[in-house]
Parts: sequence; structure tokens; C-alpha cells
Amino acid sequence: MRIRFPDGFIWGTAISAFQTEMGSSGESVFTGTDWFTWANDMDIIREGLVSGDRPQEGDGFWDLYEEDMKRAKSLGNNAIRMSIEWARIFRTPTFDVDANFERRGEGEPISFSPSPETFRQMQSIADLDSLKHYEKMIDFAHSIGLKVFMTLYHWPLPIWLHRPVECHRDILKAKERGWLDLRTVEEFAKYSYFISKTLGPKADSWETINEPEVIAINGYILGQESGFPPGINNVPLGFRVERNLAFAHNLAYKILKKFTGREVGIGTAPPYFEPATDSPRDVEIANTARYLNNEWILNAAIKGEFDNNLSGNPDEKIKDFGGTDYVGIDYYSRMRVRYSEEKSYAGVLPMEILPCENCSDFNWDIYPEGIRKVTGWIYRAYLKPIYILENGIADREDRMRGNFIKDHLASLSAAIYSDNIPVRGYFHWSLIDNFEWADGFSMRFGLYRVDYGTKERIRRNSAEIYEKICKGEEV
Repeated sequence: MRIRFPDGFIWGTAISAFQTEMGSSGESVFTGTDWFTWANDMDIIREGLVSGDRPQEGDGFWDLYEEDMKRAKSLGNNAIRMSIEWARIFRTPTFDVDANFERRGEGEPISFSPSPETFRQMQSIADLDSLKHYEKMIDFAHSIGLKVFMTLYHWPLPIWLHRPVECHRDILKAKERGWLDLRTVEEFAKYSYFISKTLGPKADSWETINEPEVIAINGYILGQESGFPPGINNVPLGFRVERNLAFAHNLAYKILKKFTGREVGIGTAPPYFEPATDSPRDVEIANTARYLNNEWILNAAIKGEFDNNLSGNPDEKIKDFGGTDYVGIDYYSRMRVRYSEEKSYAGVLPMEILPCENCSDFNWDIYPEGIRKVTGWIYRAYLKPIYILENGIADREDRMRGNFIKDHLASLSAAIYSDNIPVRGYFHWSLIDNFEWADGFSMRFGLYRVDYGTKERIRRNSAEIYEKICKGEEV
């Protein structure tokens, strides 16, 4: 069969900086992030929060990006999605840079007006070699016909903003608390400004923050289960983080729009929450899970509507706040849920998640129809164009990936042609195997297998299926 997509459709593969850059040389290894510290800390490893795999032994994309981008091009891709490592650019604090923030009553920064000195001060602090290296990456991608969809922030924070081990031990006494602190929001605005003035016009499209809800939920609400820094379980702190991330998006979105002239969006990772039965309680709990997992942050970041009491209805509306040119969707799986009085989710939601029926290596439930369903509800809720910025499967033996790709893209085609959803592009996660956060190298998502001893890339059979679809051929 031939799966139909519009002319001019964006076809790509996706990677992120921290997950792929290190491993090929001393220069490729960068130690100055919270995630590097977290993944290498022996106490955190012994506690079982992380795998013990070392991100510094990874893919080496920092040095090998040209060959990897050529691989993406060979797949029939016309774009690549990548990210910038904030801490590589600013290895030392930017606290003393002149900045003019308008703040709300509780000190929340609502707007940022850089002074004439702001850029010069930022430039004097920045690691210009790293900046130039990212510029070379963008230029090379363009030279072989790949557009660059750039993510400004894909999870690691500079260590000078977040000491994750100290926060794990005592979040209330720790000094550098990452996204719990409004200071991080302001430093992110400065970083956004500097990047917008340097790399901003070079990239073809921007995403401010990758999956902000995952940062909050996996780090602060389900931290003990997920292994994400700082590894705590505290629902109020999790939603404080989400609120701060919405303020960070608001600032970055306005800055990037002003200085780049490019489209700017935000990404989210919605599972398809499916009620286990048609009972009112199961339907209600599935809708509640969807709301708290994804709609809460999108309503805040895009509409400026905050549901501070988690009631299901916003109790605060901030004028001239947020916005987006598109919504990026990272879709992986279905979650079948039911109401439960015996079990709870995050200690507060009376919900049980049922075991996967068609399982990936991650035990995520493979459900191709879900990509159509989540794309539909997000478009209807926000009326913005859609990019699928991530969709893929952990499948070490490459037994399921080929059908996963075909079935999900057939479902996405139906969303476009049957449901009239303006989906502009699709990025498969991932081009190459990568460091899968707390799970290390065990989960293999790549169209190319990586031998981490030699850094050799070996093309998986499923890559041929994706290539044929990208090139409009029958599969």
C-alpha cells in the first residue's frame, strides 16, 4: 500500500543534545548539567533511580553529526529535529547580566526587555566555540537539504541552576532548585534572548520547551518511579514547576517571535488515555488523567489560563500571556485506565493503569489509533497546526518497529484526510539509539543501531520502511 500525505509535508527524524552528543571525544563530553551529575552519582545509582549507564559513553553526535545527518537524508527526510544544550553555551552563571523584567505581585516574571548591554554581557560569558559548533551543525544540515527544527530546551539544566542530588536529599533546604525557582525562569529568558539573536534566524522552526509536563511529573510527582531528577514525589511542587515552565514558555515564545521571524511552538507528550470500560467512573477518570497530564500545561502556556486548585476549571487568567504557532505532539502509547478505590496514581488520583496489551520493550502499549485521537483533540482544543515531533518504539530486536511505523503513519494520514487535521510534519524518534534518561542505553529507539564500543551505526531493517513512506513509495 501507499500511505498518502500532502505535498510539502515535513519528514524527519529526531534526536536531542544530551541523549546523543557525548562519547566520541573529550570535547564531546560535557559535565556541566544536572542530568550528567544525576546519572553519574553513585548514591543515586545505588538507590536504583538510574541505570548506572554513563551518558559520556554515548553516540558521539557532537563529532559525528555530518554522517548522521547524511543518514537522515538517505531516509528521504527533508528535516531534522535537534536541540541545544543550554549549559554548553553558558557554563557559568548569567545572574549578573543586566535584565529588565516586569514581575507580577509574587515576583513571577511576565515580560523581559533586554537593555543595550544585555547581549554584550551575555556574549562575554557565552562559550562561543560551542555556539559556533551548533551553527556548523545547522549550516551542514542546510547544505544537504535538511531543514532544522530546533528545540531550545530539552531537559538538562546548567548545574549552577539545579543541584539535583542535594534537592533529592532535601528539596526545602537545597539552594539551586531548578524549575522550582523563579530565578531559573529568568535565566531561561536570558538564554532564549541570546540564542534568538545568534542561532535564531538560522533554524527553520523553534520549539521552546520539550514536554514541560514530563519535567514536572517525572521529576517531582513520580520521581521515585521514573528516576528523573530530583526524584521526589510531591504533587504541589510538581504543579508549581509546571506553572514556572508556563512562565518560561511565555517569555521564550515572545522573545523568539520578536527576534527570529520563525514559527515557534511548544511540545507535549500525550498518551491516549482510554477508559477500561464505558462506565461513567472509568470515563471520568480517563478524562481527568488527560486533563492533568497534558491539558493543564497547554491551557497555561498557550492561553494563560491556570487551574491552581486542580478543579478542572481555570481560576486565573493572565492577559497577553503565552501563545504558540503550532503544537508539537510526542505520541508513543495508550494508557488503559480505570477508576479504583484500592489503588491510586501519584498517591492522589483514584486510578489504576492496566498492563499493556501489545507491549514495546518499555512496556508501553502500542496503539496506532491513538496518534489520530490525540492529534484530533489537541487540534480541536487549541486550533493550531500540528507537528508530530516524536513517535517511535523501544524495540531492541527490531521486530515491531516496521509495523509500528506503517500503522501509525496510516492512522496519521487518516487524521489529515478524514478528520481534516492540519498536520504539517512527522519526526520519527529516533534517528539513532540514544541515552534514554534514567534507563540508560537499554531502550533502543533508533532506526540505526549504535555499537557503543565502536560508535558504528548499523541500519535496521525498519529504516527501509520509513524511507519508502517518506519517498512516497509502496510498503
